[in-house]
Amino acid sequence: MKRNLLSLLALSTSLVSTGYLLGQNPKGAASAPAPTQQKLVRIATLNGTEANREFQANVQLLQNQRQAAVELSAAMEKEKDAKKKKEIKTQLDQIVAKLNENNAKMQKAYGFSLSRNYVVEIEKSHIYLQVSEEEAAKIEKAEKAKK
Repeated sequence: MKRNLLSLLALSTSLVSTGYLLGQNPKGAASAPAPTQQKLVRIATLNGTEANREFQANVQLLQNQRQAAVELSAAMEKEKDAKKKKEIKTQLDQIVAKLNENNAKMQKAYGFSLSRNYVVEIEKSHIYLQVSEEEAAKIEKAEKAKK
């Protein structure tokens, strides 16, 4: 359990960071080898707004569960009463188990895991305008004329 908790805390810090700090070594620190060139690889495509909403909701759920686990872990460390500490540990175990389960589902569905950093690229956007039937007909006619 402690290993899962440490992994969870490490994941939290890795998600906060967005990349490498290039060329910013503290004075006196040994130079690390230059990082290898990073490449973006597409792992999933979300077709439609509903799929995008579902993905965003699932990511938010994972982030909320991770945050709850971090907060419970901190509360458990501060708690001195053994009985309350045991109750918090039970809650923490349940949240971590559910978080691991949901993270596995996200991995299977999207190739997404809390242990990695991601870039979401909007490939296609639709802009809608609320119009009357007459305006819609005019716009559609103008669009056909353009083609």
